[in-house]
Amino acid sequence: MIVAMLTAAWSRAAGWMAAVGAALVLLLGAYLGGRRDGRTAARTATQERAARAREIRNEVDRAVDRSGDPADELRRDWQRGL
Repeated sequence: MIVAMLTAAWSRAAGWMAAVGAALVLLLGAYLGGRRDGRTAARTATQERAARAREIRNEVDRAVDRSGDPADELRRDWQRGL
């Protein structure tokens, strides 16, 4: 009699535990997927910022290269004060 009640209780509980386990697996999958997506988004944002910083650096380098040598300009434009 007690064995029959324990068996019946276990069969009902086993079904509920399987359902709870499946729900936990789904939640864990969603959590890990969100972490992966967040990591990917952060990496993409970092790469975009780095690319923009390289563009700005290259613009500055080109502007400096076009500006010429300040020492040459000073020697060329130098005149003895009268």
